[in-house]
Amino acid sequence: MAPTLARFNDAAPQDAAAMLADLYPHAPWAAEQAVRARPVHSVAQLQLALQRAVDDTDAATQLALLRAQPVAMLDAAADAAALAADYAARFGFPFILSQYGPRGAGPQDGQWRQALERRRHNAPDDERREALRQLHRDAEVRLYDRFGVEPDLGNDIWDWQEKLSAHSDPGYAENGQLTVTYLTDAHRACAQRISHWMRDCGFDEVGIDAVGNVVGRYHANRADAPILMSGSHYDTVRNAGKYDGRLGIFVPMACVRALHRQGRRLPYAIEVVAFSEEEGQRYPATF
Repeated sequence: MAPTLARFNDAAPQDAAAMLADLYPHAPWAAEQAVRARPVHSVAQLQLALQRAVDDTDAATQLALLRAQPVAMLDAAADAAALAADYAARFGFPFILSQYGPRGAGPQDGQWRQALERRRHNAPDDERREALRQLHRDAEVRLYDRFGVEPDLGNDIWDWQEKLSAHSDPGYAENGQLTVTYLTDAHRACAQRISHWMRDCGFDEVGIDAVGNVVGRYHANRADAPILMSGSHYDTVRNAGKYDGRLGIFVPMACVRALHRQGRRLPYAIEVVAFSEEEGQRYPATF
């Protein structure tokens, strides 16, 4: 029988820990620590309790956990084994890369080497934390699968960012790179797409102001209520990542959509601002 949150919360400590077995291989203490966080009200809360058990332990225990892990899948390059050995000699544990990746498909061709080349230059403490993040990702996927939960909101937020990244300035788009500079065609296209998604989420008011900020407001359940403001920027630096800034736009949008679908209003309005310029790529002053 698949575990449920109700069974997990009601089970004897040893039985509850057994429901979390092997989420972090070679670390039964992580499950035992997470059990102490009961009662939990969501799989996300349970995942966070597991992650904290690992992150809050001492560095020696973390290092022992990393050393017990198998090396990440090597690519087909002839020097892959040598690269992995150099990494292990530098940091004292094998190279660890999530076997699932961001959407469960695992690393694609070339991503193993790209990640290794990037991370081998990290400071030791930074790389220890990065290796733990890779373990957290694998544990998260296993936990959600074990409890039969699909992270729909997270998947939607991911999809929004993937779709928005299709808009990029000339000279970068052709190379598969992301650059969105203030008031370029790509920048205007991003504003339009964000505004359309805000309307689809159920915002009561959506507009683009004179300088390109996209503003959505979800009304409160009473008049003259205060306003909770959130948001971030949608312009980028040159050859940027897909999530800087934009994650701070799409997470509150997903929250508003969930409230709208449930027919819920809060005692305060929610205003999300996708502001147009933070990076200063076009002018010396930012907004």
